[in-house]
This record gives sequence, structure tokens and C-alpha cells, in this order.
Amino acid sequence: MTSAEIRQSFLDFFREKQHTIVPSSSLLPDAPNLLFTNAGMNQFVPIFLGQEKPLWTPPRVADTQKCIRAGGKHNDLEDVGLDTYHHTFFEMLGNWSFGDYFKKEAVEWAWELLVERWNFPAQRLYATVYKPGSDEPSEFDQEAYEHWARLFREADLDPKIHVLNSGKADNFWMMGDTGPCGPCSEVHVDLTPDGDTRGALVNKEDPRCIEIWNLVFIQFNAEPVAGGGDSGGVKYVPLTARHVDTGMGFERAVAIIQGTKNLTDFSGTISNYETDIFRPIFDELERLSGKKYASTLPDRSQPSTLSSQQATDIAFRVIADHIRALSFAIADGIIPSNEGRGYVLRRILRRAVRYGRTLGFREPFFYKLAEVVAKMMGDTFPEVREKQSKIKETIRREEEAFNKTLDKGIELFEREIARMGSAGLQPVPSGMLPNGPPGARYWKRRLPHYERAHGIYHITFSTRQHRVLSQEARMIALAAIVYFDQKRYDLFAACVMPDHVHILFQPWPKADNAEGKPIFWSLADLMHSIKSFTAREINKVENAKGSHVWENEYHDRLMRSDRDVEEKFLYICRNPWTEGLVGPN
Repeated sequence: MTSAEIRQSFLDFFREKQHTIVPSSSLLPDAPNLLFTNAGMNQFVPIFLGQEKPLWTPPRVADTQKCIRAGGKHNDLEDVGLDTYHHTFFEMLGNWSFGDYFKKEAVEWAWELLVERWNFPAQRLYATVYKPGSDEPSEFDQEAYEHWARLFREADLDPKIHVLNSGKADNFWMMGDTGPCGPCSEVHVDLTPDGDTRGALVNKEDPRCIEIWNLVFIQFNAEPVAGGGDSGGVKYVPLTARHVDTGMGFERAVAIIQGTKNLTDFSGTISNYETDIFRPIFDELERLSGKKYASTLPDRSQPSTLSSQQATDIAFRVIADHIRALSFAIADGIIPSNEGRGYVLRRILRRAVRYGRTLGFREPFFYKLAEVVAKMMGDTFPEVREKQSKIKETIRREEEAFNKTLDKGIELFEREIARMGSAGLQPVPSGMLPNGPPGARYWKRRLPHYERAHGIYHITFSTRQHRVLSQEARMIALAAIVYFDQKRYDLFAACVMPDHVHILFQPWPKADNAEGKPIFWSLADLMHSIKSFTAREINKVENAKGSHVWENEYHDRLMRSDRDVEEKFLYICRNPWTEGLVGPN
């Protein structure tokens, strides 16, 4: 089946079950504490809260919802491109019951669609049900268990193997700290070649066994308890009207069906990107770049050892994902900017442009892919076709501005290298490296740190008592700094000297507060991430387990102008030269 046929099959199935098919809501949410619409249930929150009554008879609906998860609590941005299934933009297929049917129908219809309509092998399916741990709410979800157990028994499968229990973290859904909530039941698919893992990979973050559908049973209201109370200051009161809220990852469903030749061959790698959802974008990107997508994946445990083809394939996946996010967000009126969700969108766009340089692009290219998205998705989401001109123009304008910034930085670097060479500058005497003059004294400093939203910082930190790092140790430190680029910060420049490190970067948001405003990675958090990891790895290669590598403190300077940024950029780039670590060639 094509992706369009799979989407339509889902909607047709629930139409047969007397569900009204409703349109996707906008990516621009009504809730002030959300950056983007990030789940299918967002538009139905007023019904769950009892603020509105359902408009449909019977009160049940189904849809495909546009979602973006980038920034805030749900943030998949840093994983996009590195694996087979993370996205910033995705579709969530879902069905809902508002005080109508409950667990029996939800479970039976999930089984009917997956096993009887789509032909998923029942022996590859695993269902999880809620079993509370100590100090966790409610009780074992016996009702959901019995429905799943019956279905697996009817398929001659052992429920003791195929129905698994899990606690609150995986199988109890809450809208927030208080409000409507309830147990949930997830459906996982074993994608291993033989499909005989007996549930060992469920909820183990293993791409060979993934969750495809989550059935949420909203049956409680979490109410605060004055002075503490049960379960951390909250009591769980049964709701008069019980609801069903389900979500299926559309791209995952398509990947499984298409990647297994309609569920007949599980010998290959199942990837969301190996589908007709992304292939047209890849085709156009191959045409524009002259490079080929080869489906390679990086070794996540060795982030600094990418092959040329792996780097190319990561860039393909990042760009293909991000053009979908930009196209749909702009179509819904979200424009790249320096504030809130607009800032997140600008980061996504710039991330794509930077990865475009991996493919050899120096001129605007990203905006051209919006036409492919409009052609592919316009029948289901007409707004991306109707707003195509605005989408392309907005992306092109942003792309041109960012390319100028990148080109200026490269030009500054090359000009400075040429200047130093033509001036005949000589490295400083080796006696000045790297431990300083005889008798030098070092002491710890307690320095003030000034941080602000969207700030760019020059960071310097030293080794403990100016310990001299080997070339291998310095490469470990540099690889770690580069690894966090486009994950926790934008990296402008960095150099690792024998006894100190310079970094110029702009931290990213890591979450959003109750008002929906971004909370940025703090300098302390970023320094801890870099220092703690590199210290362990450096001590391994230098056979110095447990010894201190870095001083606890670091010096930071907040950049206050473009001139500040330019000066520090050049300073960092000059450092290896002026310290005698590199020659004119």
C-alpha cells in the first residue's frame, strides 16, 4: 500500500465504526504553554476538561493530526537524521471516544485493524498494560489485560508472553500534574528478522521493536491535595464520563508496511525514511546536489567517526524532515523569528541549511523542496498547496540571510589565515608552551556568570594545574564539543589547546516554561556535559583513571555585538597558530 492508501484505510476503518472524520487542527496551538501542536489530543482538551460538549453523534471521531516536536518537553530535534524514526514533523493517526465506548472496543478495533485489515503477524505484536509500582496511582488494569489476553489466546498465542505489564512511566498518561488522566495500553511490533524475541525488546529503546499505537483510557481526574496526600500531593478521582484517546505514528506504520513488502519480509532495516513519504524529497535532493542517498546509519557510540557517505545520508534525512516541518508550520502562520516558536522554527531551518553545506550547497536550495512537499501532501492538507508561494518565499529569504552569515564567517577565517601567512608570523617559542614560565602559580577562581536568552558566549576553561593533553586527548575533547553542535547549541568556533579550550557558541532551548517561553541550556549544564564526558574518555586513553582533567571553573563572556562575535571568532581561529601548534601550511 502507498502511504496515502494507508492513511485513507485508517480513516475508512473508523468511519465504518461510526466515527466522524475531522480535519487536523493547526500546528499553532490554542494552549499558551505549547510551542506547537504536538499530539492528536490537543484540539480535544476542552472536552476532556469538561469545558465543552462533543459536537458529534455518536460522540466519537478520528483524524490525522499534523504535529511538530521540537523544543519544550517533547523535543526530537537533536535525534533527527541520526536514526530511522525520529522526526520534527509527523502525522498522528487517532480515534477518540468522548464518554461513549471504552476499553473493550478500543482494544478489539486496534487488533482488528492491525491483524485482520492490515495483516500484521499477530505473533509479532505485544501489548503493554498498566501495573502500578509502589507509590504509583490506581490499580492493575485488569480490564485491558483481559481483552488483550482473550485476543492473543484466540490467535493461539500465550498472553503471558504477549501481554506485558509496566508502571506509570510507560503506561499511565497524564495531561499535566493535575487534570484528566488514566492508564494506557501500547501496541509494540517486533521487527527482528525471526520475530521471536518474546517481548524482550519492548520499551528498551531498540529500533527493532517499536511502539506503533497507544490507547489511552481517560478515567480519572488528578486533583491536588492540600498538605500532601497520596501519590505526591494528588488524589485520583474517577470521572463520570470516561474517554478513549489513541495515537498511531503514521510514518512508523508506513515504514513497517512498506519496509517489509506488505508484512511478508522482515529481513531488512525498517526505516521511516525508506518510504514513499520521503522518497520524492530524496529524488529532488539527489537531482539538486548530484549526490546519492545510500541509507547508511552512523554508529551512535562513535559520533566522531562518520564516513563521507554517512555524513551525506544524515544530511539527506535532516533536510527531508525539516522541509516538511517548515512547510507545514509556515502554512499555518508560524514564521521564523527570534522569539518563541518562531525561534525554534528558525533553528530548524538553519540546521537544514548547515547540513546542506555537507551536500555542497552554497546557494539557496532548501526552499525549492517546498514544491515537492506541496505536491505530495496537498490533497490531504490543502493549506500547503494553497500557501506554497508564501512558504517558498519565506524559506528563501531566511536561507539567503543565513548563507550570508555563514559565508562571512568562512571569509573572515580564510582572510585571517592569509594575513598571518603573508605577514610571516612565527610561532611563539616552545618554552612558552604549555606550562608557562618557571615558578608560575595557579589558583581556582569563583567567577560571575552572565546569561541571557539567545546569548552568544565565548567560553574558556583550563586543564587542572595546566595538565598537558596528548593529541588523542585533545581530539576527544574537540569531538565532544562538535557532537553537541546542533543538539544543545550552535557552534561558531572551537579549539582545544594542550592545556585549555576555547568555544564560541549560542545555547539552544531545552524546554519551555508554563507560559510557553523557552528555557535555554545553561552554561553550567553545557560545561558539565562536555567536561564530565571528556574527562572519563581522556583518562581512559591516558591510563589515568579517576584523576582530574579540568578545573572546576570556566570563564565566559557574553557577546554584546556582531563585532564582539567577529573578534572572538578570529581569536579562536588564530590560537593554534600563535601558540605554535600549526605552521603556515
